[in-house]
Amino acid sequence: MGLFEDYYDEHDLDKNSEYSHMSKKELVIEAEYLHNSLWNILKYVDNGGTDMDVVKVEVYDGIYESRI
Repeated sequence: MGLFEDYYDEHDLDKNSEYSHMSKKELVIEAEYLHNSLWNILKYVDNGGTDMDVVKVEVYDGIYESRI
């Protein structure tokens, strides 16, 4: 945990993060969406996917879908 805590402190994420105002529930939802998006991208690439538009759609869905 030290590495993550150092990063948190060095970047003053308590004040500077766009996520610092969110509740634990909101953060868990955000993390799950992002985690699932990353896994979907990795599966796509591992299965030979090369279309960057497909990757971009998954990225945007992961970033924005959890906030709708």
